[in-house]
Amino acid sequence: MEREEEILGQLAAQGNLRSLRTVRTEGGRLAALSPTGEERSYCNLSSNDYLGLADCDLQREFLSSTDPKRFLLGNPSSRLMTGNSPAYEALERCVARLTGMENALVLGAGFAVNSGVLPAVTQQGDLILADKLVHASLIDGLRLCDGVEWQRFRHNDMNHLASLLSKAAAKAYDRIIVVTESLFSMDGDFAPLGELAQLQQRYGFRFYLDEAHAVGIYGTPEREGAGLLAAYNAAHPELPLQADYLVVTFGKALASVGAAICCSNLTKELLVNRMRPLIFSTAMPDISLEWTRFIIERLPAFAPRRERLRQLIATVNRILQPAVPFESQIIPIPAGSNERALQMADALREAGYWTTAIRHPTVPRGEARLRVSLCASHEVSEIEQFATRCRQLG
Repeated sequence: MEREEEILGQLAAQGNLRSLRTVRTEGGRLAALSPTGEERSYCNLSSNDYLGLADCDLQREFLSSTDPKRFLLGNPSSRLMTGNSPAYEALERCVARLTGMENALVLGAGFAVNSGVLPAVTQQGDLILADKLVHASLIDGLRLCDGVEWQRFRHNDMNHLASLLSKAAAKAYDRIIVVTESLFSMDGDFAPLGELAQLQQRYGFRFYLDEAHAVGIYGTPEREGAGLLAAYNAAHPELPLQADYLVVTFGKALASVGAAICCSNLTKELLVNRMRPLIFSTAMPDISLEWTRFIIERLPAFAPRRERLRQLIATVNRILQPAVPFESQIIPIPAGSNERALQMADALREAGYWTTAIRHPTVPRGEARLRVSLCASHEVSEIEQFATRCRQLG
């Protein structure tokens, strides 16, 4: 038996065998072949297009504003060679204004940002303390930090983090960086930013915050869509939380591609010189960069979409009545085992709802679930029907 065949057999036995399926997204819906081979339309509950911005009207407006005489569709070089087009600089200024940070550096993917920043800004003698549930890209980034000590604290457990910080204070590390996400992608819960601000005031650590699932959704009246950190700091000027490294992802609520690390001018200069995913990657095409800026500049106009999301979250809470109310547009439906998660996903798909089973090892053993993403283009009635189906599944 070939090694590949053996490994695939083991994955299948564990309920972990994955495959790619060809689909066509249409706003809040998705078209795919059913098990009988017929194309079927589903309510798409697995997309991160939280604001429902992947619609044709916005695309037509954007494309009508572009200059067809320009070369928009490619950028065949790294940014450090000939790929650093003016579109990059315009987008980075735009992102920095949105987040209130001094500067920003754009890369082709959030994974590239999270796996590349920490190895570039740390060195031997530093300590990184990361939440247990940070994204796989951050875990890879931690593993690439040569000679740097790192530990993980229990998810959102500020007492555990405080204990680690207290012990670290006695060891005189050169630099301590605390790493977390503002909105966690699997549980849909928020980081306790107020408690983190208290700990930062006490211990003076540097702070790395991934706002991938919060940007575009949360913010302030002055900076709508700027994220949860902006919302927290606007509401608590007496106890601000300072982010030294703030990650903004474009491929979720902004319906684009790529990501940015927002930071100081000095940190950006260091990253340009040391960040391997930047140095060794081909630049993004101008059309992607300009589409992202087009969306960011229109974030204030999407307030009705954000309000619709709040309505949908309230609808799910009203019908499912969870012990702890869902806080965000990410709704975890517990299943327990991998097999049960797959069964639930199949049953809901048969009913016309496209959901994805999240299984071990992506989540801890026994904590498999359906990860449901609400989208502003969903109708309240269809989410009511979906939540009722989930309640019936038990």
